[in-house]
Formats: sequence, C-alpha cells, structure tokens
Amino acid sequence: MSTHADPRRSVRTSTSTSTSTSTSTGPEVPGSRSTGAGEAGPRRRTATSASQISTRLALLLGTGASAAVLAASGAAASVPSRPLATSSPVVVQLWESHNGGPVGGAMSALVKEFDATHKSVQVDIVVTKASSKLLAAIPAGNAPALAEISHYDGTLVKAGALVSWNTFLAGSEVVSPSNMLPVVWRNGLVQGQHYRLQTDLKVSEVFYDESLFHKAGIAAAPTTWTELAADAKKLKGLGVIPLGWKDSSAHILPAFMSNGGSMLRGSNSVGTAVNFDNSAATRTFTFFRSLYGANELQLHHGTTLREDFAAGKMAMIDGTSAGYAKVLDAVSGKFPVGAFVEPAGSTGHAYNVAQGLGFVLPKGHTHAQDEAAWTFVQWWFEPAQQVAWAEQTGFTPETRASIAAMPASFLRTHPGLVASISAGESPYTFARPVSDSYSEVQASIDASFFDAVTAKQSVASALQTLQKQGDSYMSGASEL
Repeated sequence: MSTHADPRRSVRTSTSTSTSTSTSTGPEVPGSRSTGAGEAGPRRRTATSASQISTRLALLLGTGASAAVLAASGAAASVPSRPLATSSPVVVQLWESHNGGPVGGAMSALVKEFDATHKSVQVDIVVTKASSKLLAAIPAGNAPALAEISHYDGTLVKAGALVSWNTFLAGSEVVSPSNMLPVVWRNGLVQGQHYRLQTDLKVSEVFYDESLFHKAGIAAAPTTWTELAADAKKLKGLGVIPLGWKDSSAHILPAFMSNGGSMLRGSNSVGTAVNFDNSAATRTFTFFRSLYGANELQLHHGTTLREDFAAGKMAMIDGTSAGYAKVLDAVSGKFPVGAFVEPAGSTGHAYNVAQGLGFVLPKGHTHAQDEAAWTFVQWWFEPAQQVAWAEQTGFTPETRASIAAMPASFLRTHPGLVASISAGESPYTFARPVSDSYSEVQASIDASFFDAVTAKQSVASALQTLQKQGDSYMSGASEL
C-alpha cells in the first residue's frame, strides 16, 4: 500500500498579494480535457465505477501505488455530479494541506482525475495552511474558491466569512443525511447550517505487531482497557515496549468518554463549561499513569512511534486512520500489522473522536465559482472517489454508499481500514465541539495529561488545573 506524492505536485504558499492559481503539471491522463479555442460546451459525462477510477489513480500515482488499488472491482458506480452549463472551464483554486506521502499523492491524483473527466471545471491545488491563512485572505480579496480547514471554523463563521452549503445540499443524493455517516453529517453543523463538509474522516486506533502478539500468547486484540493492560504485561516479557501513545486530546478523549466522561459539561457538542474534574477523568489518567510507572507505556509524537514500531521496539502504537498508510510504509512488510479501535471502558462502549479537514466555501466569489466548487465537492463524496481515497490513505469512507462499495478482498487484508470504518459508523464517535474556544481547551488537556501520566503532578492536581483552565476558555464561548 505504499504510495508516494507526485514530485511535480504544485506546492505554493499563498500570499495576501497573489491571486494567481496553480496549475498541475503532472502526467496527462488519456481522455483529459483540452482547452483549445475551437471547443464547444461541456461534454456529456457518464458515471465512473470505483474500479475504473482506482485503476487510473494507480497509474497517476506511479509505480509505487499498491496493487490493491487495481483490485477495486465490483464496487458500486458513482452518481454523476451536477454538470455546469459553461463553454469554458471555471477554475477553482483549492487550498489544502495534504503535503507529500500517501495522502498528498492521492489528493493530487484524484484532482487530476477530476480535471480529466470534467471539461467545465478545473481544480488547481495550492498546498498551504488554509486553516490559519483563510481569515486574513478573505477581506484581502485573495481567498480561494474552495478550502480545506481544520475542525475549528467558529471564528470564520462568526466573522461571516463562509457561505453555507445548505443551498447546494437540497436535492443531492450523495451529500445527504441518508447517505453520509451521521458523525460526518453533523461535523461542522452550526445552528442548522453546514459551513464545513468533512473532507477526510480520521479516527483514533491502535496498531499492533501481530507476530509479537503471537509470541506473547495473545490470541486476539483487546476490546477493553483492562484487557489492554493485561496484554501490555505479557508483551513486556518479550523485552519490548508494550505501548506507545500520543499525548494529545484526540487520543485521550476516547478513553475518557468510554469511562463516562463528556467533552463539555453535559454534552459533547455545546456548552460553556468543561467536565474533567470527575471520576471518569481520574480513572482514565490513573490508568495511563499506572502503565507509564510500570515501564509499559511511552509517550511520543507520531513519527517516533512509527519508527520504533517498524524497528520492532514497540508492540502497540496509538495513531489514527490517517496514519495507517504511513505505518504500513514504515513497516514495509517486515511483520503483519493488526489494528483495533481504542477499547471500551466502564460504560461498556468504545468511544472515538472524529477528526480531519473539511471543505469550506469562502465568500467573495461568483455564483459560477461556487457552483464549480460544489461540483468538485459532490464528486469527491461519490463512491468511486471515496473507495480510491480510503484504499490509498486509510481515511474512513464517509458515506454509506462508499462503505458498501469497498472491495471485501481489500478489507480482508487491511484491518486498519476495517477498524476505522467501525468507528466511523459507531454512535459513540463524536466530533469535537465547533466552538473555536475548544481549541484552547485541547491544549490544556494535552499538558495536564502529560503531567499526570509522567508524575510531574498528581492526577487530582492535574485535573483541577485542567478544569479551571478549561472553564476559563469556555466561559465566554457562544454556541459556535
């Protein structure tokens, strides 16, 4: 499943003075549109199957593409996206931050596939930090027609900088509540308005070395935190580090919620106070502190975790579905990689946090540009594209139709994707609160967790600090 970004991928950082667009210079695709002056209006577009687009995607990605992409046969056909009535292509500049690796390569290839099959619209990628740059770009008049930003879009919404997708959603069979996974449909929803449509769904999961599990006599992946602790003790006997973990909120909150906690007081979505100085957080922080104290847990960033895991130094590492392809690349077939979602806690349920970038429509563009952006967005969520994206990146498919279209043969050999799909479909998977104030809260969660687990503070003291800081950040928060 190794893929590499096209080295010719257009990578530019936008500035407040530039309004130019970046045009891909990658390999041409047979049947791609021509911009010759003598051409007539938009040509008729037929539905593309998942197997067809997967084959073309593999060719675009080059020789490093996984053979599994070529095996996406039998998947459901796409629903054609709405054509635009225009005689020349409408250029949609897309700001996004998937730079390099399997994800960047897949994004570039899919955009080239779109451009090759849509004469009336051309999407040009600009790799940049859209989340932090967009707010200043809109009043300056150089915002893109389409952007992918992080979860916290509250500042942009309050500034009136975004166009709601609601008017485009009417009548769509693809981007609809009956087709989208519930957690995806609710992500970015503010007072009934969809300002952000989740581009890629990533959830927390744990990757493990199946060969080490076999040596330790562990027959199956743990389904509860108690089982995980027992497995860690067995793996320690092999002379390896049983578990590596990220000390970040997205990897702490699932365990906390599985023990009965909530991200805000009485809610996981709206509120003006946090909910951490309680038994659920105490149980969760104490659990990880015990593992750390027994030398059964280390805290690191993702790159270090993958390196140690691939080297056989760690038996289990925490990560996300977005990192699945990177894990497989790092391991490079040295041992089989298993995966499971973060386990169930005292509630009896396994919880998760939905993360990932989302499409937003900045204000200040023509109706034709908005319609062109919507054409690409709706195409993105069709089964063929979702299947190709999931196979190449590990991101969870975001619609029911795309999950049904996933080839069974591929899922049998990619347990990480199976785990992420189960989390995506779960009613116990939640997006973070939309309020931009919660971005400050998550930084406090990270710091308090690290201090408590590494014994720099007592668990009680760390949670008291977290509660006080969290309430301070949320006290002035609106429903955004």
